Amino acid sequence: MNRHELIDVATISMSGLLVRNSMFFSRSLSSAPIGDVVSGTAIDIEGVRTGSVQEVSASTPVGTFQAAYLVAQWRGPDVPTLLYHHGSGEQPFDFGRFSSNSFRRLFGTNADPDVNLIALRAPFHDRSNREYIRAMRDLENFVGMLATSAALIEALADRLREAGCPAILAAGISLGGWAVNLHRTYCAGIDRHIPMFAGARLGEMFVSSIYRKMAAEPALTNPEVLRNVLDFEDRFTDADSDDCDPLLARYDRIIEFEKQRSAYDGIDIAVVEKGHVTGSLATAALRTHIQRSIAEV
Repeated sequence: MNRHELIDVATISMSGLLVRNSMFFSRSLSSAPIGDVVSGTAIDIEGVRTGSVQEVSASTPVGTFQAAYLVAQWRGPDVPTLLYHHGSGEQPFDFGRFSSNSFRRLFGTNADPDVNLIALRAPFHDRSNREYIRAMRDLENFVGMLATSAALIEALADRLREAGCPAILAAGISLGGWAVNLHRTYCAGIDRHIPMFAGARLGEMFVSSIYRKMAAEPALTNPEVLRNVLDFEDRFTDADSDDCDPLLARYDRIIEFEKQRSAYDGIDIAVVEKGHVTGSLATAALRTHIQRSIAEV
């Protein structure tokens, strides 16, 4: 085990100890399959509004969820637009001096001058990490959160297309990467999807990777429940469009390279020689990957 893997293992092991009283899915392991929930989720946005944070409400088969977006840079409807989705537990609209969210690291001082940038906020990410983890005790909340994020990507894309935007891309890291892949699988499609540190075997992540230390015992003793609800690889691989630019980390112990790469059969995968934590901090490599995708459109 190299240092990249050790950092992943140590980080999740410590996190598991800190949340031992609020493990993922400790309260309820019941939910409709995530694909059905994504397909049944609706968000109504009249138009993409610039300026302040825009709150939105999603109606899903497992309840109502609140999300938001922020137009961080707007150059007009005649340039490409990048929708960016944060990772788990981030505060995506915190741009303070000491903030560490991935959007700020990637785009804070290095934004492409010829791209519109819109940051998304998933449900439960407008509060403390403790409150977020408590919400994840219900599998339905986890499913509804991701379904809402995928639907928000689609709702924004609809309005941007109506405004004449020439190209729309969606990028996301970790949690955001799963949302991007869910959008590609179950929604109408955009020009390019850029999932970073994500695949299509989401349930598998909770039962076989080091992230199992974040899951409650009932989930671990019923792994097929999580696989049936959360995995969507079969549907993902049905898509034959050349619109996906994935990035994986070879030594990732959470989004395990060998387990998640199968979703991208026939698709060129960019690989960083790092783990999940160290890869997430490889700002230059992540930014370059996104910029290459933008250049393709």
